[in-house]
Amino acid sequence: MACRIGPHVLQVGPSEDVKLMEPANDLLGTGRLKQRLKEEGYLYLQEVLPLDLVSAARKAVLASLEDSGMILEGTDGCLNPETQDQGAVPAELARCPEMLSLVESESLKGLMAEALGCDEFDGKGVRTLDYKWLRAVGLGENSGFHTDSVYLNKGSRQGLTCWIPLGDVDFQMGGLCVVGGSHSAQSYKKVRETYSQIDVDTAGIHGTGWFTEDVREILAYRCPLLTSAFQLSDVVIFRLDTMHGSLSNHSDPPKVRLSCDTRWYAADDTDGVDPRYMGEKPCGTALWWVNRHNKDLFPVSMEEAKCKWGVRLPCTSAD
Repeated sequence: MACRIGPHVLQVGPSEDVKLMEPANDLLGTGRLKQRLKEEGYLYLQEVLPLDLVSAARKAVLASLEDSGMILEGTDGCLNPETQDQGAVPAELARCPEMLSLVESESLKGLMAEALGCDEFDGKGVRTLDYKWLRAVGLGENSGFHTDSVYLNKGSRQGLTCWIPLGDVDFQMGGLCVVGGSHSAQSYKKVRETYSQIDVDTAGIHGTGWFTEDVREILAYRCPLLTSAFQLSDVVIFRLDTMHGSLSNHSDPPKVRLSCDTRWYAADDTDGVDPRYMGEKPCGTALWWVNRHNKDLFPVSMEEAKCKWGVRLPCTSAD
């Protein structure tokens, strides 16, 4: 099997640079999910969300994208070749009734309570950010490698991200790609102590906030890339200091890849949550996002910052 990350084609297999995620379903209900997270930095759980809720959310999002012209009507997500901005999703769509029924469902709350190690596996022990990150990834697009901490560092560092694919996502469509062990490996120690501690609003670094878009740089740290062919109702839960990105969408015929990120915290976490993402209309890092390419406001490049931090490594080869 092969996948693509940016311009690089990589093989997927036990002895390859990209390996398959190990499902953790056998730990459900045992109280051991938090320990697995501590050890591996992520949890891959298959078919754990109510299928009817995920299907309804997907249907609502696709209907909106059809109305906007991003995808072709009646094609279950085929991209409109005449649409220029294939990744534009209105923020309010993430809070439509069908999406909220999924991303704030009792089943998901219970799952996150278990992952966070709460005493009771129900929604009373957790809280989630009001802002939801709905993604519509177009042809040739992918996310660069980053830790979520750099966007969330004005709240507790003990939160978790839950990535929810809103549809089946094979290797060509380009799903989540986690860097195994990046939360604890010695090779990433300086990255965790420097890059992962910044906040994009105040770091003065222009660009996306991604550590790198070059998978060869990630491979140089000698930690495995982990992904899967995801199915509707799967989730991947990971720490805020786990390095991750995504495979590129090279689906044929070209189809949109839909997913949603939600962030979760223990309700009794005394450090609280990042206030930028709470409220009826949370602004998040919108001010930075709008001005992220303004070098007067954000004068430093990520490459310059990495050189200063001493984390710029030579690249390995990738075909």
